[in-house]
Amino acid sequence: MAEKLDPKEVASFEELMMSNIFFQEAIMNLLEAKGVLKKEEVLEEIKRLKATLPRGK
Repeated sequence: MAEKLDPKEVASFEELMMSNIFFQEAIMNLLEAKGVLKKEEVLEEIKRLKATLPRGK
């Protein structure tokens, strides 16, 4: 039988998604501030990766 999860320890999908967004934005900001990359480069890479997805995704 499955173990019940404590609702206080379970994050919602929205909380996980927002946490991921904040993490990614922080990493981009820090790398840009240190001169490692530019946000534009990251956005172009995101576009490139999206273009590799099968149609309809």
